[in-house]
Amino acid sequence: MAESVSDTIDVKASAEEIFAVATDFEKYPDWNADIKKVEIKETDDEGRATKVWMQVDAKVKTVSYTLEYDYSNAPESFSWSLLEGDVKELSGSYAFDEFDDVTEVQYETRIDPGFPIPGVIKRQGQRRLVKAALEDLKKRVES
Repeated sequence: MAESVSDTIDVKASAEEIFAVATDFEKYPDWNADIKKVEIKETDDEGRATKVWMQVDAKVKTVSYTLEYDYSNAPESFSWSLLEGDVKELSGSYAFDEFDDVTEVQYETRIDPGFPIPGVIKRQGQRRLVKAALEDLKKRVES
C-alpha cells in the first residue's frame, strides 16, 4: 500500500536557486547519501532532465527506478512520477514559496515499495527520506 510523506523547511535562498539544486539530479549522490547512481535518460528543450534513472540504497535493499519529471509550474514547483523500476508506486513534488529572504520548500512523496516492510523500519525510512529531501537539500543550497 502506498504511503504519503510530506514536510516543509525554510531555506535562505531564492526559489530559482533551490530549483536549480533540486533539479541537478546528477549531483544528488554528492548530497543525498541514499542515492548511489543517477543517469539522465532524456531532457527537454531547455536542457532539464525529463527522464532520470536512479539507484537508491533503501536500506532493506537497493532499488532502481526511472522517474519522469514535469516542469509545467517551474520554477515554483516540479513533480515526478514512476515510469518503471523496482518499486510499485513513486510520485511526488517540490514546491517553493518565496518570501523576503527565505523560501519555504514543501516536499511531498507517495511511495509503495511493492514488498513488505516492518512498521518501525518503514517509519525510519520515511524520516530518512524527508531528511534528505529537505534538510540535506537546505545544507547543499545554503553552503
